[in-house]
Parts: sequence; C-alpha cells; structure tokens
Amino acid sequence: MRLLGLVLVFCLILPPVAQAAAPAPLGGGSVLQTGASSRCTAGFAAVSGTVGYLIASSACGKPGDTIRSAGRVVGVVAAAQFPPTGAIVIRVTNTTDWRLVASIPPVDSRVTIGGAAEAPVGASVCKYGSTTGWRCGTIQAKNVSITFPEGTLTGLTRTSVCAEPGDNGGPFVSGNQAQGVLIGGSGNCSTSGTTYFLPVNRVLSAYRLTILAGS
Repeated sequence: MRLLGLVLVFCLILPPVAQAAAPAPLGGGSVLQTGASSRCTAGFAAVSGTVGYLIASSACGKPGDTIRSAGRVVGVVAAAQFPPTGAIVIRVTNTTDWRLVASIPPVDSRVTIGGAAEAPVGASVCKYGSTTGWRCGTIQAKNVSITFPEGTLTGLTRTSVCAEPGDNGGPFVSGNQAQGVLIGGSGNCSTSGTTYFLPVNRVLSAYRLTILAGS
C-alpha cells in the first residue's frame, strides 16, 4: 500500500504535456518583412494545388528572399514574372506557424474574398494597408503606364485612394472581389492621394494561381 501511494503522488506532480500552438492566420493585410527591408503589406492569399502563396508588391522583396511576419518565417519569394516595381508571389513554406485565410485583415476581418471579378472605372474600391488600415475611393482609370527608375510598368489601375509608407503591396477590393495590389502613388492620407494597383488577375494568370476565396 505504501508503494502504491508513492506512485500515485509521483504521477500527480508530473508536469502537463505541452501542446503545440495552432497556426496563426495569414493573408491579405498581414505585415511582412525581409531580413533588412522596411515593412510592407501582403496583398492576397492564393493557391496552386495544395501549395499556398501570398501575392504582394515587389517592394516586399526579391526572388530568393526569405519573408517573415511577426518574427516568424513565412516562406520564400518565387521567381519574378514582372519588373522590380510590379508584383511578387511568396511561397508559404512554414505551415506549422501559419495557415492561409481569405479574410482581410486575417485577424478581425472586415472582408472575406469571394473571387476576383474586375470592377469597372467609377466603381468604389477600398485598400487595406498595415499603416493606414482601410481607405476607400473610386477607380479612376485603367491601363495606365508609369515609369519608375527600374523601368516602365503598364496596365495599372489608378484610384483616388490614399496610402502611406508600409502600405506597399496591400490589397484593393471592390465589395468582396479582389482587385489588385498597391504598387505606388502620390500624396498622403492627411491631405489627399492617388494610388496605382497592379490588377490581381494579371498576377494569378502569370503564376497560374487561384485566388483563395471563402464564404
């Protein structure tokens, strides 16, 4: 009886088995960093088969860069299909810490992406950025070309939505439809601004991806 009592006491004081934390949500609006660059914003989550990706502006990194969020590895930038001022896609390799979601922003979401139907000129459009949050305006023009130091980027959409540093790569939506990722602009949100996005369907087609949609 004395031995049994000792065994029972020993079992009671054993520490509980630690459980792994559930993967955190990751998607459009998530804050991204490379090793030495400034902060940028993820555009949209996308998939190819069972592999997950994030679409973002090339301001977020270059092919081969390791991308992080909240200090944890997200994945690696895939080979670029656009000029340096266009878009990149990040292959999500760390599925232990992250799970892709269709909501923007991933935590406390306001929009759940339902597809990628292109909105016309004059339609209302909203952008989410890690600096400015949600900002809205209208689509002013399409097929706009802008010349950057790295080259000319064509096929852009101009909007009346403002942006600030750190918003680069952030998602534009019209209703619950994905429109594009922020690649540049002028002005600021204290006065007024003009922004340009690269249509997301161009990126999806180039990389043979499907937008991640929810219900």
